Amino acid sequence: MINTESKWFGVWLTALGLFILAAATGALMRLGMIIGFPYGLMFTNVRHAHSHLMYFGWVTPALMGLMLVWLPKISERPLSPEHSKQFRIVLITVFILSVAAYSAFMLYGYRPARIGDLSLPISTILASFNMLAWYGFIYVYWRATKGLVRKRPLRYWDASLAFLILASLGAWGVAVTVIFDMSDPVISAALTHLFLDTFSEGWFVLALLGLAYATTPKAANHPWASKSESLLIMGMPVVFLLTVPVTSLPPFVRFIASIGGLMVIIGSWGNVVVLWKNNSKAWRFPLSFLALKATAMIILIIPPFAIWAERSLLRVSYLHWLLLGFISAGLIVVAETTWGKAKIPSRRWFNLTVVILILSLIPLTPLWPGALSGMWVRQAAAIAAFGPVIVIIFMWGRGFWASKTSKIE
Repeated sequence: MINTESKWFGVWLTALGLFILAAATGALMRLGMIIGFPYGLMFTNVRHAHSHLMYFGWVTPALMGLMLVWLPKISERPLSPEHSKQFRIVLITVFILSVAAYSAFMLYGYRPARIGDLSLPISTILASFNMLAWYGFIYVYWRATKGLVRKRPLRYWDASLAFLILASLGAWGVAVTVIFDMSDPVISAALTHLFLDTFSEGWFVLALLGLAYATTPKAANHPWASKSESLLIMGMPVVFLLTVPVTSLPPFVRFIASIGGLMVIIGSWGNVVVLWKNNSKAWRFPLSFLALKATAMIILIIPPFAIWAERSLLRVSYLHWLLLGFISAGLIVVAETTWGKAKIPSRRWFNLTVVILILSLIPLTPLWPGALSGMWVRQAAAIAAFGPVIVIIFMWGRGFWASKTSKIE
């Protein structure tokens, strides 16, 4: 446990609160598939609201806040009051805009909203403002870390923020296609996956790995750590192409994507081995899902298997392995390491509910025997979706109470 400022714990609590809202929206989505959606809400819009708030309101500011906690320790240089204030303003803006975008997606999805005589793509506009806030964070980070020795955590964070910029280019492209009603399915799919997959595989994974090495300095000196870092960063720029439909890409482009994917697989497994051996047992749960995610990517780098995966609708399960099993569980491990179990309780209960939720998704895929299907499949998925919500509500309450009754260490 390290000494830090209470304001960064406030960032964590706010992000955790938005996890509750995003996860509850996901549970509503599952429930709505059984009993229908209230107040005229639509499944597609609820899905977009759920995923965008998870990306924009939970993981992104949680990563940023924890990076700011550990940055002074890594650099052995405290943040200046000016940089601290600027980071705080940026993070407040990220939270406000993520909630605004969530509301717009919930009501309109990607459809234009009627405001008087105007028809505006309000969801796209607000999502774009989110990206401007990310640029603000990157700029202040660049200023705050200028001249520092680029230790392994910093190199991971540098790379993660570079991929955040790259991902945002895909999002800008999607916005342009919506505004100008461009309907080329290949371009649209490529831009969408450039945003979503570079965001999750690049920004999320690399930033969290940087935090993992920050919390365990001895792991950074392992000989495999450097090779794994290089493979991940070199392969990451093209890995989004693996999720574009196979038949949409020229064979040579698909081959390049497969080479990049193979590099990411080896780099991911290298990090699993290094961190498993040199970190606390708490990391073994999220690292197991990083290993599972990396192993599943083998399917994507082989075109016939990738086509089978597309038809089997495995992407939802894959995203939950990555975003819940590795990223969210990993963030909780970092937070527990940072502030202690008294302020970050129930990590094991969260892990249990994540496993139950992920298992509940299997019967929703074509891999599940039809003879064993029925309404119970959707009911079980809806019930399981509430598990993480309940645990995080308790975690948030304990953390909020601790922040009011004791000084954050």
